Amino acid sequence: MAGGRDADDRAVAMAEILKGVHMVDTYANTFFLADQRLILVDTATADGGPKVLDYLKRIRMKPSDIGTIFVTHTHPDHVGGLAAIKKVSPAKVAASRAEADFISKRKTYTGPPGAAAQRHPGTPVDVPLDDGAVLDGLRVIFTPGHTTGSMSLLDPSRSLLLAGDAINNEGRLQPMDDAYNVDPKQHRASIKKLAGFDFENLVMGHGTPVLGGASKRVKELAARL
Repeated sequence: MAGGRDADDRAVAMAEILKGVHMVDTYANTFFLADQRLILVDTATADGGPKVLDYLKRIRMKPSDIGTIFVTHTHPDHVGGLAAIKKVSPAKVAASRAEADFISKRKTYTGPPGAAAQRHPGTPVDVPLDDGAVLDGLRVIFTPGHTTGSMSLLDPSRSLLLAGDAINNEGRLQPMDDAYNVDPKQHRASIKKLAGFDFENLVMGHGTPVLGGASKRVKELAARL
């Protein structure tokens, strides 16, 4: 979770930023991966969910085509649209095992920005994921610190890291604002963990995608922390 978009962010939003990778303009970046399967990564805020679904019309696909919905963490700008999307899609929901109870509302997440912000209807997580698991060709990287169970996803086929809110690129590559991090020290340790992987391209929940040379930049960021 972070602040709103700036003009540069809007310029790259609502577009196919890599072959088969679509970035949808919501309060937090939301992504479709489209090839022989259709995957959604994060679901926007409650009022952003319909915009995510509308984007499918632009790429001539339907909600019923979504096979898996990955939720990187339980902040409202990433999980808020999940229930509305699930009403019209048979997709399985996948999230880190540590975050699953917060997404389903079996438990209420109390970290920043506070329990009062957890207004999403509970949606069961069909596929609880552990660090290192592979689902739909995406490798799960457990990146806690922003929330208790945050995760990132590595797509080797596209040399793409979908970082969720493990990294921010609003203006420059940096950690998320500590006002929204449950454990700032752990959040930085997760950035250093991501620096151990190789990938050319990087997308995240807040900020402009990095297309080309991305892991080098993450390594440089980690070295400054």
